[in-house]
Amino acid sequence: MLRTWIKIFFRNSKKNWLNVVVNILGLTLGFAGLLIVLLYFNDELSYNKTNPDKNEIFRVIHKMSDGDVWATSTNVEGPKYKEDIPEIKDYYLSNSWYENSLVKVGDKELYTRDILQGEPNFFEFFSFKIVEGNAETFKQTRNNAALSEKQAKIFFGKESAIGKSIDVSGSIYTVTAVYKIEGKHYFMPEMVIQYKKQPLDVRWGNFSKTLFVKTVEKPNLADLEEKALAVWYKNEVLPSSKRDGITPEKFMEKYGTTPVFEAIEDIRLKTISDDAGPEGSGNYQLILIMLSLSVLLIIISCVNFINLSIASATQRAKEVGVKKTFGLSKATLVRQYALEIVLQSFIAFLLSLLFVELLLPYFNEFMDKEISILEIDLLIKVALLAIVISLLIGIIPALYLSKFKSVEVLKGNISRSKKGVLARNIMLGIQFLISGFFLTGSIIINKQVEYMIEKDLGFKGDQVVMVSMNKYKDRYKNYLLAKNELVKHPNIETITSNSFIIGGGSSNSTNFNYKDISVQTNANAIDYNYLDVMNIKLVKGRELKEEIASDTTKNVLINETLAKALHIYDDPIGKKLSAGFQGDNNDGKNLEVVGVVKDYHITGLDGKIPPTVFMHWNSFDWMKQNFWTIQFKIKPDNVEETLDFIEEYWNENIEQGYPFNPVFVDKRFARTYKKYEKQQTLFFILTSIVIIISLLGLFALATLTIQQRLKEVAIRKTLGASVKEIIFQLIKSFLKITVIASVILIPIAYYFMQNWLENFVYRINMPIWPYIMTPIILVLLVFTVVGVKAMNATKIDLIKYLKFE
Repeated sequence: MLRTWIKIFFRNSKKNWLNVVVNILGLTLGFAGLLIVLLYFNDELSYNKTNPDKNEIFRVIHKMSDGDVWATSTNVEGPKYKEDIPEIKDYYLSNSWYENSLVKVGDKELYTRDILQGEPNFFEFFSFKIVEGNAETFKQTRNNAALSEKQAKIFFGKESAIGKSIDVSGSIYTVTAVYKIEGKHYFMPEMVIQYKKQPLDVRWGNFSKTLFVKTVEKPNLADLEEKALAVWYKNEVLPSSKRDGITPEKFMEKYGTTPVFEAIEDIRLKTISDDAGPEGSGNYQLILIMLSLSVLLIIISCVNFINLSIASATQRAKEVGVKKTFGLSKATLVRQYALEIVLQSFIAFLLSLLFVELLLPYFNEFMDKEISILEIDLLIKVALLAIVISLLIGIIPALYLSKFKSVEVLKGNISRSKKGVLARNIMLGIQFLISGFFLTGSIIINKQVEYMIEKDLGFKGDQVVMVSMNKYKDRYKNYLLAKNELVKHPNIETITSNSFIIGGGSSNSTNFNYKDISVQTNANAIDYNYLDVMNIKLVKGRELKEEIASDTTKNVLINETLAKALHIYDDPIGKKLSAGFQGDNNDGKNLEVVGVVKDYHITGLDGKIPPTVFMHWNSFDWMKQNFWTIQFKIKPDNVEETLDFIEEYWNENIEQGYPFNPVFVDKRFARTYKKYEKQQTLFFILTSIVIIISLLGLFALATLTIQQRLKEVAIRKTLGASVKEIIFQLIKSFLKITVIASVILIPIAYYFMQNWLENFVYRINMPIWPYIMTPIILVLLVFTVVGVKAMNATKIDLIKYLKFE
């Protein structure tokens, strides 16, 4: 019995090889797409999963009164939370970033990345496996250090690292622990060192650190946040409002801060702040888009599979009649034909694994990942899903075949069920709907990305090279030295610097006040020539000038956004502002506005241009701690030679032993919309695949429908109908389905694409023409695919189809 079934399956597959190839190809692409997305999703979900205390560890972030959410915290709140909130057992405070530094190991200096500095209890929050030494010894004194296995081998080779001394930026540390990083975590440093002493800054407004708290088991999160807010109210709001002479309610309205506790598991993908930690954030929106599209791809592959299977069913009608005549039951027939489809689906699943394995290296490079297909649990789940899908799509054509009546099919008569026709038309409509959505979405995404690339950003950075400064000590002093010497090169036009870097990076903000208006504002320290170098325009007033002494003490520039927020845009020059910070040589009061800078983009088009104050580096001495990069305006001729000259001088005079990594400012800004370019690419690829599969489905249904109407065609030809009339009659039903699907498509596509566009503060207006073009394209495809089949149908042998009439 089994041998006979295999022979019949093989012969039918050979006879209908094109249908089998299309079936398997469609499901292979569907399974492969779903598997890749799930592997990617699983990788992103794996962050912090292996932390045994993940349910009790929370990052403290802060919602500000202006709606911003800051990922940083203050030095003082951690100890206060532990003291005043019984549910909080401990806290861990650290820098929000990794440091990179030259580390002296014996007589060698090695450039080391990913150094984390924080409090001594790091391993109580991030339980990495200790392979040498122990965490308790690490906590005993603040001059102890811990190294990753990889870094320990780099420093000491095969020797034990325990007890060895290393010099990090002039501070001597003793290695007391070597750890192994297993899994993925919020922090994955190569070296952990401690603050030399407990942070003494107890200002509640200085948000500069990352704070984690550890709570009791299963805490009430809403209750915790309410108690944390009460701590803020008691220690910051009440004394500060009294100092400023305003009510606590008014203080909360102007400067209010609300602590929010984020579960460590949720930070990577679901943080509501602008920062998910030094290991970066996952693109949750992209994952949802990819997952949704892969599900649609599976659906359209399944619909296509069913249509093709039913289309080929009529060719097997006599086989069904013979089997029924020999006594095979309906259940047996269903089981046999369903098994054929399950076997094809199994082949498709195996091919999808091969396809994914071949595709993963390119996907990893595209997404900057290191994903492996060897995720056994996930493979088992997808395999089970493939079995379920196979059974679902197998049972429909199997039931269709099993319902053929023996007497009728042996006579050559195969009736068409109205319900069957309706079901197939609905499936075709779904294909058109999904294809139209992909096509419309692809056009709109492409237009938005083009808009982002072509938009006037308010600056020009094409010939401006940005070089990072790695060595923390004397950065501003080294900048002045490099500026005076390197500007002598004939290909270097000028050199400048600023603190709020285009493309994202370091920033500093505080409240700036004018009369009773207070606005959270970014402070951008600049050199005198910065605006000229970046071709940033002034709309009112003047630039900062070196010959005016007050331009380094009390005079500032503001951007248009801040001028509007302070309600001084019409007459800003000479207005006096007060800053929420001060310096050794500046109390931050009575800062005079001397110019208004035209708004320009800094962190990308998916975020608003922030209110910004521009001041000289010398206005507040501590601003020089935010000195990170130097910008060189170079001539377009001999660029490589110029960069080689800068690098040689840099390595000899500025940062010996540190890497030299120049990048053009415009390319650095382009990184801000890189994730949307990836969405554009993925959508284009999936749109192409879906349209191809849909055309195959259309071909299948056209084949089925026209095959079932060949007797009708023969009768019409006999009665004298023209070829055009017959073709129109055959195409008419398909056009009707296309129009109905297009009408349903418009509100669905509009809703989802409008939601996608709302991710951007600066975006295109929703275009109308994609919603017009998509139905036209679908209609043209119908005419092309169905028209070819209809044309062939008009050339049939009339006697063959009328001999029984």
